[in-house]
Amino acid sequence: MKLKIKLSICFFFMAALGAWSQKPVQTIKGRVLDADSEISLPGVNVVILDTDPQLGTISDMDGYFFIEEVPVGRYTIQVSFLGYEPAVFSEILVGSGKEVVLNVSLKETFQKLSEVVVTPEQRKDKAQNNMATLSARSFTVEEAGRFAGGWNDPSRLAGSFAGVSMAEGVNDNAIVVRGNSPKGLLWRLEGVEIPAPNHLNGVNNGGGIETVFSVNMLDNSDFFTGAFPAEYGNAMSGVFDMKLRKGNNAKRESAIQIGSQGIDIGSEGPFKKGGDASYLFNYRYSTMGLVGQLADLDVGLPTYQDLSFKMHLPTDGAGTFSIWGIGGFSSVAYDPDSNPDNWETSWDNNKYDTGSKIAAGGLNHRINLNVKSYLFSSAVYTYDGFTNESVQIQRNGEQIPIADHNEENYRMVLSSYLNHKFGNRHTNRTGVNYTNLSFDLDIQGNPDPGVEDELIRIADQKGNSYQLQVYSQSKVRIKPTFDLNIGINLSYFGLNNEFLPEPRVGMTWRFIPKHSFSLAYGKHSRLEPLRFYLAQNTNGEYLNPDLKVTKADHFVFSYDWRISDNVSLKLEPYYQRLYDVPVLPNSSESLINYQWDMYFDQALNNEGTGSNIGLDVTIERYMKQGYYYMMTASFFDSKYKGGDGIERNTSYNRNMVINLLGGKEWKVRENNLFSINAKLAYMGGNRFTPPDQELSQESEMVVLDESRAFEWQEENKLFVDLAFNYRINRKSVSHILILQGKNILMTEEMFGWAYDFEQQKAVPHGMTMIYPFFSYRLEF
Repeated sequence: MKLKIKLSICFFFMAALGAWSQKPVQTIKGRVLDADSEISLPGVNVVILDTDPQLGTISDMDGYFFIEEVPVGRYTIQVSFLGYEPAVFSEILVGSGKEVVLNVSLKETFQKLSEVVVTPEQRKDKAQNNMATLSARSFTVEEAGRFAGGWNDPSRLAGSFAGVSMAEGVNDNAIVVRGNSPKGLLWRLEGVEIPAPNHLNGVNNGGGIETVFSVNMLDNSDFFTGAFPAEYGNAMSGVFDMKLRKGNNAKRESAIQIGSQGIDIGSEGPFKKGGDASYLFNYRYSTMGLVGQLADLDVGLPTYQDLSFKMHLPTDGAGTFSIWGIGGFSSVAYDPDSNPDNWETSWDNNKYDTGSKIAAGGLNHRINLNVKSYLFSSAVYTYDGFTNESVQIQRNGEQIPIADHNEENYRMVLSSYLNHKFGNRHTNRTGVNYTNLSFDLDIQGNPDPGVEDELIRIADQKGNSYQLQVYSQSKVRIKPTFDLNIGINLSYFGLNNEFLPEPRVGMTWRFIPKHSFSLAYGKHSRLEPLRFYLAQNTNGEYLNPDLKVTKADHFVFSYDWRISDNVSLKLEPYYQRLYDVPVLPNSSESLINYQWDMYFDQALNNEGTGSNIGLDVTIERYMKQGYYYMMTASFFDSKYKGGDGIERNTSYNRNMVINLLGGKEWKVRENNLFSINAKLAYMGGNRFTPPDQELSQESEMVVLDESRAFEWQEENKLFVDLAFNYRINRKSVSHILILQGKNILMTEEMFGWAYDFEQQKAVPHGMTMIYPFFSYRLEF
């Protein structure tokens, strides 16, 4: 009996040791589609290069492929098919906790195979949208998790791209594109416009503390910085076109993440075993406010939580349906110390309570009409709400009201487009978007805090309006080396009865191998926040019934050099002319420099103008042999004219932003990966309107001298971020540890001005600290 027990124990430990030492494996799967018609391609060769014996397969009748028993690590995958240009995907990360899903789009060759030999091209940065000419790139979830300073936030990841800077530094993810206000950015999710999907987006001009859905929910997505295709209406500075990935329809997978930002719980899988339908969801709860209380910080820290999901529901003959949604709410509040002797600056006696809510969800449907056409339709409902109650408590106990802002916006969006491939030389996409705009506004604000001591009624009404967009765009391959993109977007806005035709055109010439020129023009526009169109005077009369939509002409040139298979250089000079910008007559005030607390008791007009001129440079080495780097540089000048006709710098005119990021990855104990990633950002300082010291002293508050708008600029700043990632692959489970330090040099950031009670004057107010980010993620 004792011998049997000993043998059983020995066998158990030998089996456990064998399971522990067994090299973890995973499945790589996906689907291959025609890039223009998005019809599935059967019989496509999918090969993992540099494997011995070589691993590979071919796609089935529906374009799906599966490669099983792939050891964990990084791989280069080549996809090829007769009559199509081959594609190469390098350094695909294969971990043990989740199956790898690779969705591939192949472009049909221009000529017969006997006339030309096509070699595989790796373009990791190429936009997913085939209609894009220039100023566009895609990004992956893996990059968002790897890049230093990214915080697993797609908005902060975009801050490393050429032409992009963050509005106020590391504490805010608002995106400034080529000197434009963050409000000019169009956010799209699942093919439809949504409100800026950031927590506390109302008080941060479209940005916030973090995106309201986890980056782990995203599929490969696109980011545009200018002259975008015709389907993107109501966009002036840029477009963030994001897609939620489909859940795994073969097996259930889950993830739990615990870190400094809070707790994430996610899951995906089939609704039933053997079925094609799948689900995907993620819930996140932040504990930042609790951390602030435990650390006894004297600043209000936000709290938030959010939920996102997608259900993928294919059918046999009625097409593919998907139901998706995102939602989140956040808040931040601060109550000053009751003893005025403890106040150092006017930031210490500002009492506020701020909250924001956002939700978007809908039903999408896609159906193939034939082998060359498909129809995509959506019905989506969105909501965003913002509240802010703010007062400045004076040392004598009086309270000066700043804002009592309550705003809710509801949108019902119906959209549909038909995509048709006429042949390998011409593809067209024509569609329509109808947006019903409903609003509930109860807004009071103080236009001149420190000068005025009471609120005025800005807007107090409920109602609705609409915006209608019709567009058509074509991609024409005139020659193997010459492509033409041409289109038009026609829109009508019901509040001011304005009809806008917006032509878009772009061309690309590959004049010699690995070198290309591109040129594009686009007319673009963007609605202002509805409260400006609906502003009222004290008698309840509308101040701006005929206020026009802000418009811009984009002119962009691009030179692209493929230095090697995994190194590229891109130069993009550009010029943007902004006009019909709403401004306050005889004032420097302009909505080009939009801030959430802009409150006007006078009518606005459209006599404002602006211009952005600059050069964007990108040198990028895709990850290969364990390391990567990217250098982006933006040199620009952003100017505007307000209601007084004087040309000034915009508030976002940093003049330059230079980013250098990269990293090195090592194999550890054969199955694990350790990487060090870093980012250096050197940029011009933020611009601020200097204070009127005499008025500030009289009111013991900051009163700005609007006649000198944005004259004052900080000195240039250097920010350094550092990240350590460690992935442990075990059988059927991955452990991922991330430690990041943002602003490790403790460069001071200026947030604005504060009145210093001891010095009795307004002084720069900022913060000097390292922002830590750490997380532990379990995938199984």
